[in-house]
Amino acid sequence: MSRNKTDIGVTKHDEALVFIDSLLNNKSLADETENLLLVKQLLIRGSDDGSMHIPQNINPDDEFIVKEFSGMVNNTNRRMAFISGQSRRKYRGPSTLNFSAIARTTTAAFTFQSNHSNCLEEFKKLNITKQTELHNLLSFSNLKRWDFNVFDVAAIDEENTLLFVSWAVICSPFAQMSMKAELERVRVNVSRRRESLEVGGSSDDFPGYDFSDLDLPIDDKKLITFIRLIQDGYEDNPYHNRIHAADVVQTLHSLLQMAGDQFTFDKEDVFLLLISAVVHDVKHPGRNNAFQVNSFSDIALEYNDISVLENKHVSYAFQCMFKGENNSRFIKTEPSKLHGIRGKIIEAVLHTDMSKHFATVSKIKAEAAGKSWEEIEDSVRWEVLIYILHMADISNPAKNDPMFKLWTDRCLDEFFEQGDKEREMGVPISPNCDRNTVKRPDSQIGFIKFVVKPAYEVLGDIIPAVKENILPVIDDNLKYWEEQKQMEQNGNVPTEKEELPLELSVSVLSRGLSEIEEFLEEEELEFLEKEE
Repeated sequence: MSRNKTDIGVTKHDEALVFIDSLLNNKSLADETENLLLVKQLLIRGSDDGSMHIPQNINPDDEFIVKEFSGMVNNTNRRMAFISGQSRRKYRGPSTLNFSAIARTTTAAFTFQSNHSNCLEEFKKLNITKQTELHNLLSFSNLKRWDFNVFDVAAIDEENTLLFVSWAVICSPFAQMSMKAELERVRVNVSRRRESLEVGGSSDDFPGYDFSDLDLPIDDKKLITFIRLIQDGYEDNPYHNRIHAADVVQTLHSLLQMAGDQFTFDKEDVFLLLISAVVHDVKHPGRNNAFQVNSFSDIALEYNDISVLENKHVSYAFQCMFKGENNSRFIKTEPSKLHGIRGKIIEAVLHTDMSKHFATVSKIKAEAAGKSWEEIEDSVRWEVLIYILHMADISNPAKNDPMFKLWTDRCLDEFFEQGDKEREMGVPISPNCDRNTVKRPDSQIGFIKFVVKPAYEVLGDIIPAVKENILPVIDDNLKYWEEQKQMEQNGNVPTEKEELPLELSVSVLSRGLSEIEEFLEEEELEFLEKEE
């Protein structure tokens, strides 16, 4: 079947698989079925030629996408090889998979308690207005919303954004119950003027993951200590910081919840995946893998130029768990089991390496799409989950307005800082890192068309709600950037940034209100009493 040359996301890998399927359906070749299936599996699992997975109609001059998401050096001959291709075959879209409820295991070992004494100290230190705002923001139902704005949490307590979001997701429903218990306790000592504040929720109705029934001995206090250590390990970069990590945790949670109660996720796998999201960028220096390799940095030399940053992230995470002085080894189990847990977290974090993107999309499309969950091999089920983590990591262009604009500015700020450093070092400036030439619309259009949208289309063929809720947002955002580019070409240059970024405006407003509330509390509401 022919494929339109303008189709986005089509690779030679896709066409080869479709061709093999056509041969498998040819009755005259029935004797060759075994060999054809072998070739198909080799294509799915074993191709080291990164060009096989690159969309064929991508602009050959788009150096950033070619290098960043395929792991290929942008060699002209190889570049043209994957773009040229005489025929185009129609890829038969995979059918929808149905997910069922998270599978539960036995032997309760997660000991989190829901009373106020087990509430985070960081939560207790907030004034009652901020506590109430945070309690409402971090309800399980609110956290699963695709339009959840992590900057709202950062506006309340930026330093502890990752801790609060991770605690609310991983320790649900106990985190929500503890917040409610703490609010009910402090309200006893609050003036009657405070009775109008909404605590929200009922102690009889707290949805959540409830990892208390995992067949793993998890110490909740050590888990929180571990998350604190990881949060402290995030650098104050414009983009790769604790707010980004919190956003990935929440986005992963949202995507898992979109699967609904139709997918039998292994519950232990979900727990490990959420931990992987927490740690996935810890100790990121604000300079990408290419910079590390090209500058012969210490971490590039340590990890032999292979997934340099990702190896650093997961290595630091396990150092915190095993060698930290703060007693943060939250899983105590036999070595063989612990090695398996460690291996899964390592695999999940390493798969956030953007250079593996095209190959990963091709593999998931070939192995998971169009099959029921029962038909997918057990090993591939874990690969689907770590694919969802990767989707959470590149979700910024798929977020609602204004989040996608805020993340774009933060990402470019970090890129430009790297470009400034490269200019200072006298080395070639990396793609998308030159503040003198890169335009915001151009930085996003190719990224959305060839990286984000095709990947989410594959995920949409697995989780139907992704098609309904996320792909329309991606299309709207792509349209926005194309309109912005057209304005620039017409000489009607749009403002690069707001004079006061929205997240800062929200932060200033929220903190301003909170300071007023604190003042009123300290004065025992004298102002309101006088108003009466």
